[in-house]
Amino acid sequence: MSDFDSALASFYEGCQRINETHRAEHYPKTAPATWRLKRLKKRARVVCNSSCHCFVDYATGDVLKSAGWNRPADHAGGNIFDDANGLGAMGPYGPAYLR
Repeated sequence: MSDFDSALASFYEGCQRINETHRAEHYPKTAPATWRLKRLKKRARVVCNSSCHCFVDYATGDVLKSAGWNRPADHAGGNIFDDANGLGAMGPYGPAYLR
């Protein structure tokens, strides 16, 4: 397994953990989310239930907020190779907006 693959796997698990912690604390009666990791040509798409949670760029490792199902936003909200594994600005519903 390459460094990118292990960093992506760790990031993916972190996204699930953040979402599940939020769900258990605020919505304990709802069912846990269904997660998928879809590998596309230029980036990976992280899917939560039927919504695009975020994208991860293969070339740079940047975590990109979703601007739609097929398109990421222009600016990175973290990087899977940084100290926080790209989860520093990650919330239960995806990366935080830039301010």
